[in-house]
Amino acid sequence: MSKTLATSMAEFAVGVDYNAIPAEVRRAALWHIVDSIGVCIAGASPHEDSGQIIRKLAAKWRSEGATVYGTNAKVRPELAALLNGSLAQALEMDDKHGSSLARPGSTVIPAVLAVAEERNASLREVITAIAVGYEIMIRLGFVGGDRFLERGYHTSSLIGSFGAAAAVGRLVGTSTRQIVDAMGIGGTFASGIQESTRTGSTSKILHGGWGAHAGILAIDLATAGITGPDSVFEGKFGFFQTHLTPITGDLDFAKGGAGFGTRWYLPETAFKPYPCCQLLHAFIEASKRLLKEFEQDGVSLSSITGISCQLAEPGLTLVTEPNERKKAPQTPHEARFSLAFGVASALVHGDVGLETFRADRLGDREVLNLAALVRASVDPESDYPAHCPAILEITAGGKTYRSHVPHHPGCPEAPLSNDDVLDKFARNSGWLFGDLARTVGAQIAATPETDTMQTVIARLANPAVKAFADNKA
Repeated sequence: MSKTLATSMAEFAVGVDYNAIPAEVRRAALWHIVDSIGVCIAGASPHEDSGQIIRKLAAKWRSEGATVYGTNAKVRPELAALLNGSLAQALEMDDKHGSSLARPGSTVIPAVLAVAEERNASLREVITAIAVGYEIMIRLGFVGGDRFLERGYHTSSLIGSFGAAAAVGRLVGTSTRQIVDAMGIGGTFASGIQESTRTGSTSKILHGGWGAHAGILAIDLATAGITGPDSVFEGKFGFFQTHLTPITGDLDFAKGGAGFGTRWYLPETAFKPYPCCQLLHAFIEASKRLLKEFEQDGVSLSSITGISCQLAEPGLTLVTEPNERKKAPQTPHEARFSLAFGVASALVHGDVGLETFRADRLGDREVLNLAALVRASVDPESDYPAHCPAILEITAGGKTYRSHVPHHPGCPEAPLSNDDVLDKFARNSGWLFGDLARTVGAQIAATPETDTMQTVIARLANPAVKAFADNKA
């Protein structure tokens, strides 16, 4: 009998040696830790609905365990993973790997950091576990491709638990068999529908948290003796068959199981510069480019008579339907998935930031007037999901302006630098750390891999930062 994908993945998780992980992969893992913590802190801001909600839950569940970032609370590790993973997805700024559609920063990292904090694991152990989780989660995304999005599922909670389980299993020293069992259990936990992107409800932010939470629970259950099917991925009633039937074409199990330890995808995972759906990011860049042309030609926004956007399905439907709601979003979460609102906001304000999608901006009449002009159609040349390209055409002053952005910002072809990541961390955590925000991010990035998680936690709670946080509380 041939080896199953779950077995191959578990063997990689248990067998990979820290010293065999290339230095650039380890370094990328550390920068994704910095980014993910910053994104969690942004979600925890009192200015965001997510921050108020998570604080209520953290207060209710308070106990010894792991930190809920952006708060003074600690809860049990599996609950910290749930809350931090939800904070990481609350503002749509968690990282994302292109063609796999995997979002490990809101699933693998919250799970590993929570368990590592309770165990005071070394950063070396943390980085190894995170590398394992990213590689496994990304490869599972390769198997299904963009079919999950076509069916209305979301990958964070669907495949996140598998990556988180393997990563946590590696961190705590479970056996290959126990990780296989945990993955089988993860198949039972797999869930997550996209309907909230059509209604503006906030349940989607739980997807990252659920993937992280379920991964820890799966390991706990497996080590206690619950078993899971090693055919969880290939089986007739396994994960892919049950969630994707009827399946068009062949699932790519070969790519999903290839290259462990020799081909590393973690460094290709994109940092997201804007707090909205990644499909909007290249359009925001395109809008900023066209604004420069408008300025050169002396063209005003009031002269715009048409805005045309081209992008690929199934992403097009995700950010344009229902059409009337997307043109005039009623909630911040709905606005984050509105192509029309994102493009119009970039044109009116010159950029997109944390404040763009807050409730007090949703009624901006100038933005809504431009959003009403946006029309969208399919880009037949798009290479989505490898990239999220944008073709933006704006008719203004009797002339049609065009911008084609082939690579979304943050991807390998248009990467964010370390300075960019620190700037993002500062924007995300400035409400908490004030002028110290960028320094805190830099200190985390400079943490020696021989130090423990307590060093990282201390970076977030040094006396000056704590005093600032207490004043803001």
